Amino acid sequence: MRWLALVFIGLLGGLFFYRAAAPVPKKSSGTKSPQVPDYLNFDFEQLLSGGSNMNNKPYEQAGGKPIPRGIANNNPLNIRENHEVDYDWQGEHDLDLDPAFEEFISPWHGIRAAARILKTYRHKRGLKNVHQIIYRWAPPSDDNPTEKYIEFVANSAGVDAQQTLSIADYPAVVAAMIHFENGYNPYDDKTITEAVTAGLS
Repeated sequence: MRWLALVFIGLLGGLFFYRAAAPVPKKSSGTKSPQVPDYLNFDFEQLLSGGSNMNNKPYEQAGGKPIPRGIANNNPLNIRENHEVDYDWQGEHDLDLDPAFEEFISPWHGIRAAARILKTYRHKRGLKNVHQIIYRWAPPSDDNPTEKYIEFVANSAGVDAQQTLSIADYPAVVAAMIHFENGYNPYDDKTITEAVTAGLS
């Protein structure tokens, strides 16, 4: 019996030594890595090709590279054709090959036209903040991701969605709208600012 007791004591000692030598797991701090907001993780290809309103904004092939329809049309904010009132936009393309969206001879003219609409929103409809503008521009009734659109534009332009925009805020707002409409913004700040200024004047 004595030898059994010695074996038992030896086993206990070995177990104690193993537990003391084993690495102690680090405790979790309880904090997680910051998550990138959803609006920065959009699958823009899916966004632009899904839904009854968005299905008219697919990527098209141009020069062997897929580009958004708005960029191809020099209409980066995707101004729709108005078949009830024939607007004669400055710089509108004569060919008019796209039956759904306006086409312009240059991006400058397309951005200017969008700014003209935003001017009407501001002065005739009283739409002076991002929330009001986007709800009119891309209403949820047309299956648009309106709330995501508002959040993206406000964050990208560095403004609150409910604040009244100053005239100086509009180039950044338009740049953000171009990004959301097309999945990226290929235009430089100078082009956007000059076109927006011309449209708002």
